[in-house]
Amino acid sequence: MNEDPTKKFADGESFEARVLSELSAIRGEQAEIRKDIAALDSRVGSVEERLTSLEDKVDARLRETRPIWEAVSEDIRRLDRKFDEVIKDLYEVRADYSSYEKRLSQYEKRLSGLKDVR
Repeated sequence: MNEDPTKKFADGESFEARVLSELSAIRGEQAEIRKDIAALDSRVGSVEERLTSLEDKVDARLRETRPIWEAVSEDIRRLDRKFDEVIKDLYEVRADYSSYEKRLSQYEKRLSGLKDVR
């Protein structure tokens, strides 16, 4: 057994040849990976451009619609204040109605008492 086991394998190829072959395959895979990364980088760049364009459009639309929304918001606040006033008035009317109803009931009792006296 004085043969060096690293010199040759079962397929007859030397260790050095196999290592070099594997290194060459790795280099080929690296080239493919680099191409894939470059393609991915290009696609990411395209997506970034589209996203920037979309952000610019959204900002422009917001600038266009902001005055509209501010006016609508102010109208809602104004309507809310008016609605609060209407609610207060309604409660006052209910209170007045209740008071008038009690007074009317008292008058009716007095009137019926006067009729009974006659």
